[in-house]
Amino acid sequence: MAEDTQDEPVLDQNTASEQERLDGLVAQMHTDVKGEDAATVEQALRHRLTDIGMTLDESEIARLVAELSA
Repeated sequence: MAEDTQDEPVLDQNTASEQERLDGLVAQMHTDVKGEDAATVEQALRHRLTDIGMTLDESEIARLVAELSA
């Protein structure tokens, strides 16, 4: 039997910093929520943050919502 096996998910092999994860999330959301109103953007952002297990303070969420809904 081969000793070279993949024993963990591929994504778990390379860990990204919190800032890199946030940057990636925001980049993806720019495409996903383009043209949506602020309430829709906020709901989507909060959902995605929960999905990836990331917590931001309310001022950072408000800043990102403004950026994404501009």
